[in-house]
Amino acid sequence: MIPETARLRFRRPTAADAETIFARYASDPDVTRYLAWPRHQSVDDTRGFIAFSHSEWSTWPAGPLLIESKADGRLLGSTGLTFESPTSASTGYVLAKDAWGHGYATEALGAMVTLADRLGATRLFALCRPENAASLRVLEKAGFLRNADHSESLLYLYPPDLHVEPLADLDDAHACARMMASSEPWITLQRTAEALVPVISDPAKEVHLVRDAAGIAAFVILDLRGLTNGYVQTICVREDRRGGGLGAALLGWSEIHIQTQSPNVFLCVSSFNSGAQRFYARLGYERVGILHEYVVRGADEVLMRKTIGPLRVFQRR
Repeated sequence: MIPETARLRFRRPTAADAETIFARYASDPDVTRYLAWPRHQSVDDTRGFIAFSHSEWSTWPAGPLLIESKADGRLLGSTGLTFESPTSASTGYVLAKDAWGHGYATEALGAMVTLADRLGATRLFALCRPENAASLRVLEKAGFLRNADHSESLLYLYPPDLHVEPLADLDDAHACARMMASSEPWITLQRTAEALVPVISDPAKEVHLVRDAAGIAAFVILDLRGLTNGYVQTICVREDRRGGGLGAALLGWSEIHIQTQSPNVFLCVSSFNSGAQRFYARLGYERVGILHEYVVRGADEVLMRKTIGPLRVFQRR
């Protein structure tokens, strides 16, 4: 299951690796300068990492992996996948100083992309400190795209493997409307399928679909006009396809599509839909405002945004 590359092999850490990991990279202040975890002060810290690795592998389909050279068996560093749900995982890497500059990081990340796909992850991302220019270049070389800026880290997303197509005709619009009308928040908002058809068929907006053997599996409505250029008006997944990562994958595709022309992605979530608010926050969205009783009396709309930087900076690129 764990892939290999032309020069690298990957394996789970064991207790016997603690001293080598500590000596090769975990105790080096230069190596650990930009990492999310602090430099190991003793081998006991490294043993703690190995215990954490065992826990991850016992809970999820993958976890930390050591990187070894096929040529001589040397320990070069570590990588792996950290799952936050069965369909969403993060990745990264750390290399011993003498392994820098040989292309191993890009090679290792490529292997993690392959592993995530094999394990059914529909969302793969990485976090990187903004001042770590070398790693930012590595992520981009490996195919990751900048997806959100936060104060202490940048979020990079690997483009989801998803076939997306535009709305084809009025039959598609009616099918999407029926899907919406039978889902939250539209049930609570008391929107009928008939009332939703004009929303979906509005020619000023973009509607993108994902199909499967049973028909339309998911769709998204985007509004790329005005102040909130990059507004995700609606994302909806058919009931039998929910919980499998399709919604997050389609949202990721939409974000990448929007971020070719705008640094900001906006969306609104009804105040009573707390599950959706948690979902979007986990994907990197931040609250930027409240629209009081915007759609119906007694319920607010929470405006959320994901950004890759100021509009003026983006326009100069």
